Amino acid sequence: MAIHQEPLDAESASFVLPDHIHPWLRSVVVLGFISFFASVSLLFLLTYKLVSWQLRSKRSNQFVILIFNLLWADIQQALAFLLNVEWLRLGSVDVENPICFAQGWLVSTGDLGSGIWCFVIGLHTFASIILNFRLKPRSFYLCIFLLWVFILGVSSIPLGMYGESIYVRSGVWCWIHHDLEDLRLWTHYVWIFIFEFGNVFIYAIIYTILSIRIRSGYYTTEEAKRVRSIANLMVVYPLVYVVCTIPLASARMASMSGNPPSLARLCLSGAMIVSNGWLDVLLYTCTRRIMIFSDEPPSDVDGMDTFAAFWIEKPKRFGGECTIEAMNTHTRGRRSKSKVTLPSGSESSDDLCGIGSNDIKLVTTTRVISEPAQPEDFEEMEAEARVVRPRTPTTRWSQDTSDTNGSRNLSLKELAIPHVAH
Repeated sequence: MAIHQEPLDAESASFVLPDHIHPWLRSVVVLGFISFFASVSLLFLLTYKLVSWQLRSKRSNQFVILIFNLLWADIQQALAFLLNVEWLRLGSVDVENPICFAQGWLVSTGDLGSGIWCFVIGLHTFASIILNFRLKPRSFYLCIFLLWVFILGVSSIPLGMYGESIYVRSGVWCWIHHDLEDLRLWTHYVWIFIFEFGNVFIYAIIYTILSIRIRSGYYTTEEAKRVRSIANLMVVYPLVYVVCTIPLASARMASMSGNPPSLARLCLSGAMIVSNGWLDVLLYTCTRRIMIFSDEPPSDVDGMDTFAAFWIEKPKRFGGECTIEAMNTHTRGRRSKSKVTLPSGSESSDDLCGIGSNDIKLVTTTRVISEPAQPEDFEEMEAEARVVRPRTPTTRWSQDTSDTNGSRNLSLKELAIPHVAH
């Protein structure tokens, strides 16, 4: 059925934009364009990487795929507010314009989708880091499909009940008719608040558990340094989403209680929520191992491997540094371990397990990762080779001797080693 309220009331009918609102709405459009451009750019790049990874190694990474879906939602959200450029061009919000319907639909799907995928990424982080659990590929892709069905299904409920006339002017852009407060609440705002508090809750749990593990000696000294930096990120992820979404959600809820916000406040809230897109791109690119420039997908074996914050010290890929630690086997909640850490990426750990008062069982675990050699790898290996290269009594390189024999030294780059196992 359609909404029969012709003519529409003053809050829903076409509206000439006041002069003082133009700068506010321009800021929303500019931030919408930035989010749209950033999200589309990263989406195309990840699409290329996912296809190349699949063709090259027949595998991908669950976290990267979740980011891919988040970008789709952010694009819809950014496009919804970017369409305000039409109202600036006309100087008014025209409810008869087809842009009004498109904007209302994109606001519904974009806001809901962004909230769902941010929350799902939090759940995936909790499962992989804390529980060391990952869904099988078939179940993982089925969940993604069902989540999109949920997003589109919930957003379609108002449209199915009231038809295209459901989207009218709502402030300075188009959305669900203001008289349908229950429909707004149960198809949109309830879910937004669930995912806001859900994000805070899930990341708070992750932060708490990681902090407890660090204090209890669950990790070795080297691991604890990295985990401590990762734990601090658990405060940032929900903070960004909540700060971006709370202003508009609270403004709309205030409107439902009889205290409609000013148009300037709506524009400010819109500018913050549309910033969710470019902030997601910046945040996840800088702090998670999306592997934009890698020929191989990041591993799904260890959830910690998806974190790659620029301030976290990265170990050398090659070298012989060795760290040995021993812990009290009788301390509850601690791992009894004497661990040998090879920062080259090749891990060899020896676990000392107490069997009895006089017996010790030694368990050795080795992990080797092979990946294509990068130009900087050749340079690093060549530099290390110079250090151990034999020298003459005059402390000169022994290159002169090899030159007199009619041979020349080949650099590692000239050898063109295709892969390096480490």
